[in-house]
Amino acid sequence: MPAINLPLPARHCPLCGGPNGCAPALSGSFATPCWCRVQPIDAAARARVPAALRGKACLCQRCGTASPAAEKE
Repeated sequence: MPAINLPLPARHCPLCGGPNGCAPALSGSFATPCWCRVQPIDAAARARVPAALRGKACLCQRCGTASPAAEKE
């Protein structure tokens, strides 16, 4: 059986716990446009995702584009 390439249904940001706004997760299709396809994800933010959640949940736009210093403001 071929692997099914569908977005995971995780809807919470692994950094802040808020809604991640992942449009593909909401629609169930990677064909759905999302903010992360037009705006780069900060490498430092990606590195802060707990190992157990890497590849299992999307970051929200605020966490994915903000530096750690900006998040504390």
